[in-house]
Amino acid sequence: MNAVKSLMFPLAILSVLAAAPAVAGQCKKIHADLDEVSSTTGCNAGLSSCFLGVVDGNHGLRGTSHFAADSAVSTSPATSPNFIIYSGPFEYRTARGTITARETGVTTRGPEGVVTAYQEIVSATGVFAGSTGHFFVSGHKTGGTVETFVNGEICRP
Repeated sequence: MNAVKSLMFPLAILSVLAAAPAVAGQCKKIHADLDEVSSTTGCNAGLSSCFLGVVDGNHGLRGTSHFAADSAVSTSPATSPNFIIYSGPFEYRTARGTITARETGVTTRGPEGVVTAYQEIVSATGVFAGSTGHFFVSGHKTGGTVETFVNGEICRP
C-alpha cells in the first residue's frame, strides 16, 4: 500500500507537467511612446513618402521607426464615413536589432484626428531575431505628426 501511495505523488506531478503548455520563449510586456512625422525624405528605397518616428519604450524598444502603407481601402464604412483602413510594414530600428511588423489600422481622413492599429511581428534581427508578438498602437494626429502609445508583447525564443 505504501508503495502505491509513494508512486501516486510523482505520477500526479508528471500528469500536471504533461498537461501544461510548452513554453517556447520568454514574453515581455511592452509599453512605449511613439512620435512620428510625415516625410518625403529619409524613406526606404523606392518610397516617395513615409512616416519616420522615435520610439521610447521598455525591454529594448528604444530607437527610430519607419512606416509606409502599401494598401488601403479607399471607401469608408457607411457608418464611419470619416475613416480609412490601411496596412503596411512597420519597422522599429534599435541599437540592438530591428523588429518588422505588419501594421493594420484605421485613421481619420485628413491631417487632424485619431489613429489606432494592430502590429504583428513578422521578422526581427539582432537580439530580437526569432521573436514573435504584437503591439496595439493608439493616439492622435495633428498636421503631419502622429503621437501614439504602444502596448503589447515581444516573445523571444
